Amino acid sequence: MRTITFKSYTQYEEFMKRKFVHKANRKGIEGEELNKHLKNYEHHIQEVWIENEGDKAIEEQGFVTISFHRKRGKHKHGGGKHFLKEAKGNLNHSIHVRLDENTYEALLNFCSKHKMDISQAIRFFIKNNTDKTS
Repeated sequence: MRTITFKSYTQYEEFMKRKFVHKANRKGIEGEELNKHLKNYEHHIQEVWIENEGDKAIEEQGFVTISFHRKRGKHKHGGGKHFLKEAKGNLNHSIHVRLDENTYEALLNFCSKHKMDISQAIRFFIKNNTDKTS
């Protein structure tokens, strides 16, 4: 998983366009076909931003953090990019965890069911487990 923080819609849009053009070039899409695909993709970029209340997050926090998930070498698109809306406190520590396929699938299913990204789910599990043992 890759997590990137954006301070504006413009910054997010530029990143997503560069990412799309890079992927299209790898697939050999060029010229007019690339322009046509980019025009369609621009609409998707804006939809995801609106759907996930990007402007509201920037207004409340001053930034939006988006997690990009990879699965078997390909991006998992599902319902779009996951915006971390709860990151009002200081999230200063990053961890890396290896999971077997079954555990990873269970985590993704939990995230999908509860509309959380992986980081939110892990914080949820830690908080709920800590509360029970105290």
